[in-house]
Amino acid sequence: MTDSKKQNGKPSEKPWILDVQGERFEWDKPEITVREALERAGYDLNQKWILTVKVAGEKKKPVELESTINLCHPGLERLRVLKGQVNNGDSGVLRREFDLLPKDYPYLDGLGIKWETVQEDSGRWLLLRGYPLPKGYKLAFCTIAIGIPQNYPAAKLDMFYCSPWLERKDNQEIPQTQSRQTIEGNAYQRWSRHPTAPWNADSDSIRTHMALVDEPICREVEQ
Repeated sequence: MTDSKKQNGKPSEKPWILDVQGERFEWDKPEITVREALERAGYDLNQKWILTVKVAGEKKKPVELESTINLCHPGLERLRVLKGQVNNGDSGVLRREFDLLPKDYPYLDGLGIKWETVQEDSGRWLLLRGYPLPKGYKLAFCTIAIGIPQNYPAAKLDMFYCSPWLERKDNQEIPQTQSRQTIEGNAYQRWSRHPTAPWNADSDSIRTHMALVDEPICREVEQ
């Protein structure tokens, strides 16, 4: 997009603008490469990034480092930059569709399981794939989903969701797990569990919330 306005039938000398992950940069030319934009914004080009461009009125599209971004479209062009992580070759790139706190990444990577951030109409979700379950459940593994509010960590994390639904081997009902949530077209079982202490935006994070996941799952089968 350009901020140029016609004066006496001629465009003014105002710059072209590109939004890179929420920060606006001015350019003196109407076309730039993704590489130029990332270098200008200070991104490490040796890292793996998931890159998309969104133009007003159009669907976002994936781009590469050498792709050209045309800044002549009406409205503001936006380059979205998300951290990318490649699996061991069996399922391609794990999705990173929104950012977490810097301290969340080493914690999640240290869990030793696959994780993704997924954004859809139902909300923003952190998905923990292959979460190991204790003995006492009919399953050995499940996917855990945690809703991540737009203004996290100012907004608290609450509850968690499991897919497939967890059932005890003794067929005893698990209380407060009867509600469902659809994520990516799959039905998740809502575990309505809430922390007793108030949420602290300065110290709480995904790591502290995981205690609210691990403890109820183990306690339910007394592990």
